[in-house]
Formats: sequence, structure tokens, C-alpha cells
Amino acid sequence: MIRAPDADHGHTAAAADFPTFESTDFAGEGAFYFDLVRLQSRPEIPRGFPHRHAYYHILWMTRAQGTHMLDFQHLDVRDRSVFFLAPGQLHAWSSSVTPQGYVMNISTAFFTHMFPRADDIAKFPFFHPTSGSPVLYLSPAQHDGMLPLLQAMEQEMQARQLGRYDVVRSHLLILLTQLRRLYPVDERTLTAGPSYPLVKRFTLLIEERYLSFGSIREYADALCVSERQLNEAVKRTMGRTAGQLIQDRLVLEAKRLLINTESGIAGIAFQLNFEDPAYFTRFFKKHTSLTPGEFRRNYLNLRD
Repeated sequence: MIRAPDADHGHTAAAADFPTFESTDFAGEGAFYFDLVRLQSRPEIPRGFPHRHAYYHILWMTRAQGTHMLDFQHLDVRDRSVFFLAPGQLHAWSSSVTPQGYVMNISTAFFTHMFPRADDIAKFPFFHPTSGSPVLYLSPAQHDGMLPLLQAMEQEMQARQLGRYDVVRSHLLILLTQLRRLYPVDERTLTAGPSYPLVKRFTLLIEERYLSFGSIREYADALCVSERQLNEAVKRTMGRTAGQLIQDRLVLEAKRLLINTESGIAGIAFQLNFEDPAYFTRFFKKHTSLTPGEFRRNYLNLRD
């Protein structure tokens, strides 16, 4: 990877990859922990090119009109939209009007302090890339009712008083809890019982380790359960196997690389830890019914 500076963020970029913003310092703190800024005060936002963040990213759009590409979903950007991104997700968005609202960048360290137990973050479905919707569209009353929480966080960050992060965490927890109440109920949570938090932790771990863990046992060990317990929980909750969820994540990353980079098929295979490009092609076709080359051509033709 080649490290390159950016006007606002440090980011990692490679000739054959899209930029990943590793940190942010809108507030001028000198170190990244939690950042909040008004959209209308940052002329470089929105960013219309595909990119990732190495932190949690929330877009609170009081005023905006456009589209948001988030992985392979194309979502409406409209007034009172709230978008949720977990680390590593690929996105780009645009607005035909000057956007108004807030952007929050939340480091994994901040969330670790806010949610010390792994099961806690699993309660918020909008931060799980493999399930659920990454956007909520608020009514005027819902938007106006929660807006004071963002304004209070903004005031705390600007005042820079002792203990400001404790206050921000309190406001953010209230905000996320109120947003969670508006989130459509997942019927699986009603029937899966204690399996559901484990599966959510598993999906978060896949995001972190899908390129470094090579077996279900490694995931099970990291989650302090047996392989059988993990597979049974995933089957009960998702109707699929643990291995299938890991394979889905690899396919998603392969699609990202095929569409957003000029890397050759062999290069992408090696990036995803496939030693044999021919096996990668068979793997990809099994899951998409297309070869990597066919998928890239079809997508580019649709975009032209």
C-alpha cells in the first residue's frame, strides 16, 4: 500500500485500489477519536468517487437530493435521510443541492469504550453490512425530535471542556437507541433467541478477519464457542451456514475490486488470498453464475 496525504484525512491508496480514509480531524483535535462536523461547512463533501472509511461513518442529511452508492445498492438521498456505514464499506454519493446536516466519524476505539461488550454493538442492526438496511428516512417530526441531540454533541465538541467525550457518548447512545426504535423489526430476532447476538458478532468478525482467518474454527475460537455452536446459531438465525456467510463476503469484495479497480483477474485473486486464479474464477462463477470477466463487462456496460 502507498500512503498519501489528503486535505482532511490520512488515507491509504494503491494504484489498483480505491482510497481508504484512515482517520479524520475535522475538529482540529490533532488525533482522531470522534469527529462531528456540519455537512454545509465542508465543500469537499459529498465525495462522488468510490472510497472506504476505516471507522464508523454516519451521514445525517437534513437537506439533500441525489443518490448514494453503498456497495452494490443504489439508494435515494433525500431530505431527512440517515445513512450508516461500518468500517470497510465502499460508497460514493452526490447531491444536486448543497447538503445540510451532519457527518459523524466514530473510531472503533470510541465504540469499544461506548460498547465494552461485543453483544452491545450487535443490538444496532444498521451497522451490519451483511444484513439490514443502511438507511433510515425520517419524518419531519422524527428528524426535528432528534436534531437537538446532534446540536448538543456539536456544542460539546466545540467547547472542548473536560469530559466532553463522556457527554458525547451519552447523547450518541440516546440518538442510536431512538434510531434503532424506528428500524424495521427483523423477524429473525424474534425467533432466534440467544443465537442472534452471537451471529451478529460473527458477521462483525467476518468484516475484520475474512482475509486473515482461513477456517470456521478460527472464528469459533475468537468468539469463544465451538464450531458446532457457531454453525447451529447461524443456521437457526440466517438459514445458511457459517461458511456461506464468509464466502458471501469474499464475493462482495471481489465485485468491489472488479468494478472499481483496473486490476487483472489474477491480481484480484491474489488480493483475496486465492493462490490459483482458475480456482477463483470457478468460485466466483459458482456464486454469481458469471465469470469475473463477464461480471465486469456486464456492469460496465450497464454504467455506460
